[in-house]
Amino acid sequence: MAQFIPSIERFANRHREHCFANRSQIRTIGLRRRQQARLEIPAENDTKVALYTIVQTHGEKRDKVFVSYRNADELKARLGITKNGPFPGRFNAQVTADLSEEDARTVGEFIERLSDNGQHRGLIAIAPHGGQIEPHTDEQAEQVRKRLSSKGISVWLCKGFRKEDEDDDSAYVRWHITSSDISEKSFPLLEKVYRRRFEYAVAFHGWNDESNSICIGGRAPNELKQQVKVAIEKIVSGSDITVAIGCDCPSDFNGDDDDNIVNRLGMNGLQLEQSKQARKHFGKDIANAVADIIGPKITV
Repeated sequence: MAQFIPSIERFANRHREHCFANRSQIRTIGLRRRQQARLEIPAENDTKVALYTIVQTHGEKRDKVFVSYRNADELKARLGITKNGPFPGRFNAQVTADLSEEDARTVGEFIERLSDNGQHRGLIAIAPHGGQIEPHTDEQAEQVRKRLSSKGISVWLCKGFRKEDEDDDSAYVRWHITSSDISEKSFPLLEKVYRRRFEYAVAFHGWNDESNSICIGGRAPNELKQQVKVAIEKIVSGSDITVAIGCDCPSDFNGDDDDNIVNRLGMNGLQLEQSKQARKHFGKDIANAVADIIGPKITV
């Protein structure tokens, strides 16, 4: 058991997914700094669960875990907590649940999936925030695999679901982990392919951008991003969806961080941030367009 202590002062960026934990405690359960953990808070008829990244360790009392937050509403939505004082719970090293997708959807859980032949190095398509976290992104990653089935590409994704009585955005609130924080050590299936270093990697994401747009980012060359931009613009032609690349995207969403999981997986990392309407109405066509651009370039 642990004592969770909401704190604003200890966290410079007040990132709601971040926590500080006792270094001895996390070593005992097999964790290290920069890995993910589940915070489980027992409730009267349920257990509230959310994912956190251990961004720092401390040497204070062993059971203390400091959790970042920005306001009381966020604490309530994420952990069901209505006060900012200490509260008891469990710190769990197992991030993903060992469930079928049907069962995960029923109970509102978080699962990991991998399609891989053990040797392919040309392209991996990923969706770290699939299911109800960023809807349709996992479908897009799978669509790339179908489109390029003859090449045997790899797909890694996670799916998070909400319970029936929870708000529409609760899966995002509970299960989202920022791409630059994702640790391969916390995701057993990701770790299987992490060291392979793919020639190309493409990540499908969703955002709540009010301008109804698509951002093509990542560390891939601008020439590749431009080719993908032109292909997607043809797909969304006639709609009000705009398409931007790299420097024209918001800095927090341009995917150019070396630590972003798509850039760690691929020598040419490509990240797509997409509005709800883009994913809902053009999701699979966008995935096909990306596949058609990258497919002929695969050489390994």
